[in-house]
Amino acid sequence: MIAFGENILLWRLHRSLSQERLAALSNIPRPNLSNIEKGKRDVTLSTIRSLANALGALPGTLVNGEPPEHKKHAGDLSREFMERIAGSVARGKPPGDREEHRLYQLLREVLRCSLKCAREPRRRLPLPAGKCGLAWLRLRALYPPEIVNSLIARTRERAERI
Repeated sequence: MIAFGENILLWRLHRSLSQERLAALSNIPRPNLSNIEKGKRDVTLSTIRSLANALGALPGTLVNGEPPEHKKHAGDLSREFMERIAGSVARGKPPGDREEHRLYQLLREVLRCSLKCAREPRRRLPLPAGKCGLAWLRLRALYPPEIVNSLIARTRERAERI
C-alpha cells in the first residue's frame, strides 16, 4: 500500500497536473498540497473529496493507497518475463514491448541511483524525491514488493555475469 501523500503525487503525475494546477482545481493552497504529498500535513474529509474530484478518482481509492496504474501481478509475471527484463536492464538494451520498456526504464533508474548511493558511503538509499525516488515510487506502485525485490536481485545477478 502506498502512503496517502505519495498516492496523491502518483495520481497528480498520472493526470499530468502540476502542483499549482491541482491546487487550483481542488481549492487547496499549493504549499498545503506540497505538504500533503510529502506526508507532513493531515487532511480532512473535505480535502480528500476535493482532491478526489480534481483527480477524477474515488476518495476511497486515494485513502486506500491504490495508485492509478496499480497492477495485481503477483501471479501474472512469469519467470521468463522477469528474466527477460532483468537481462535487458543488465545489458542496457531496452525491450521492444511497451510495458516491458516502461518497467525497464523504472528498474534501470532505481538501480542506477542505488549503485550511486552504494559508492558514496555517507549517502542513504533514495527516498521518494527527485527522479530516482520517483522511479522507485512508481515501481512500488505498479508491482508488489516481492516482485520488485526479485527483479532487482535478478538484474544484479545478470549484471555480474556480464
